[in-house]
Amino acid sequence: MVPYFPPIYPDELLYSVLARYHRHTCSTSPKRTLEDLYGQRGIIATVDLPGHLLALSRHLPPERGLTSERLAVDLTLFPYYVAFQPPSVREAVFRAMLEGPASDIHVRLGIAASIVPAPRFLFFCPECVRDAVARFGEPYWRRAHQLPGVLICPEHGVPLANSGLAPGLANQHAFIAATPEIRAAAAAESVWFSDGRCIALLRSIAERSAALLTAPPPPAGADHYRDALVDRGLATGARRVDQADLWRAYEAFFTPLRAVLPAATPSGWLPALVRKHRHAFHPLHHVLFGLLLDSLPLGSRRALFGSGPWPCLNPLAAHRGQPVITDLSVHLDHGRPIGRFTCSCGYVYSRNASVGAKPRVQEFGPLFDERLRALVAEGCGLRAAARTLGVDPGSVRSHAERLGLPASWKLLQRRRQERPDVGAAVRERWLAGQSAEPALSRKQIARHLPAEHAWLYRHDRAWLDAHSPPTTKRSPAPRRVDWSAVDRDMAATMRRAAAAVTAESPPCRVTRAELERRVGKRDWIIKRRDKLPETMAALAALTESVEAFQVRRVRWAAAELAATGPTPAWKIRRLAGLPAKAAERVEAMLAALDAGKPEAPARWS
Repeated sequence: MVPYFPPIYPDELLYSVLARYHRHTCSTSPKRTLEDLYGQRGIIATVDLPGHLLALSRHLPPERGLTSERLAVDLTLFPYYVAFQPPSVREAVFRAMLEGPASDIHVRLGIAASIVPAPRFLFFCPECVRDAVARFGEPYWRRAHQLPGVLICPEHGVPLANSGLAPGLANQHAFIAATPEIRAAAAAESVWFSDGRCIALLRSIAERSAALLTAPPPPAGADHYRDALVDRGLATGARRVDQADLWRAYEAFFTPLRAVLPAATPSGWLPALVRKHRHAFHPLHHVLFGLLLDSLPLGSRRALFGSGPWPCLNPLAAHRGQPVITDLSVHLDHGRPIGRFTCSCGYVYSRNASVGAKPRVQEFGPLFDERLRALVAEGCGLRAAARTLGVDPGSVRSHAERLGLPASWKLLQRRRQERPDVGAAVRERWLAGQSAEPALSRKQIARHLPAEHAWLYRHDRAWLDAHSPPTTKRSPAPRRVDWSAVDRDMAATMRRAAAAVTAESPPCRVTRAELERRVGKRDWIIKRRDKLPETMAALAALTESVEAFQVRRVRWAAAELAATGPTPAWKIRRLAGLPAKAAERVEAMLAALDAGKPEAPARWS
């Protein structure tokens, strides 16, 4: 556990905190810093989505309350990248950051194949740097400045400056801290955009992207986007998006960004975003689409019919023509908004939003039924009843039949139209085709009779299965690769390659990577290690340790220098390429050679 850990500044990146720790402790070795913080030296200094956070939290002072969860949520770009991901992906990425290496996180999130490039350099805002130096005495890297597509500081609205520092370019284990020298060198390279519309769009992108770090966004699935486009007139009631209008609206809104932000180009991601999501989309694309929706006028469907109340059109109600209806529901019919008005008297009618559109009655309500019963009881004629009720004679007939009233007029007699049985003819043609070609399979018959097969498959699948040729079971595919033979051959090849490497002068160390390069199977064997047990055993026996390789180098160097007479140990060490302090076995061997003693194979071999 480290006794000291720097204070965390507002919106600071974990990468920046660890860089300041390395600087404050005056550590001369990045790997020594990693060993102090993580307990191991092989950690990669990652800017956006670092791993091994659980190991890091265990080495930090407990009174600081810096748990692994807090490190991931508050000090990394994790909230930004998982903002629009399903819960299963969020949990998997969160676990990968806490417990293991984060090398495959970008692939799991689907952003590795995105057209939005990850920032290669560290960016900063000159205004933020001046404020940080005035408040805390030193600058630091902020999370919001390292987001993809963010070119403007969301707080000050000024263009971000490129520090020129690319993490991992020189040393992938080193954390680079922000210093006043870097600020002064990079501030002169900042580029101001002269277009005010462009600056406004970039600041909106920066503000909305930075908001993803602290506040989870609303649901942003394809259904949500299509519903939003329906409200804005770019999709129909069936949520069919007018892609041409959507493309034109996007181009018109984001035209100023065309040269400044290439990732905003509406390529294939724009139409795919409003369809069923079959793959992940970069958070920047969700941000751009959200800004587009906010720019489009929200044509509220309810607003098309006014704010109400609306008049009742029931001819039998005492309040006819008075504004008493407040219950309105709106739906789309072939892209046109239809309003459904429901009155307390039970009268329901609908009309579209066009000026002067005639209402269509959906339900007449209890007043209509009571008045119709009274008219039938009085023996009123059909047309007189229709004039009294304000409907046509056909409606009077149908409602009288619905209510079962003993009317004096002739009720409607609906004749059921008999449809011919098309199934019999279809089955007959299917059997005829099968008997004409008894050797054909069901699939081949379906190619000759596609319409008959489609009808039977949809309406009478049981009959189709019973009157079709039996399906033939396919024999399993023969085994294409004899892995036992491949394993034996590969093990023998590795032994020959190891003998060739051992015979070289000057000596080359026998390692797994070297043997794989010699046989042209780089990373091929390790991916199939479960199928190649003999080869893996041969590799384990053939590869040399560092100490064994150094012993072989000493023997080679001593033999090379033997022709010049007695040779001091320092010359042998230099020719063998040994460090100042080698293994104990090697040092003993050098001491014996320096004293002129014969080699002791029993102890050195």
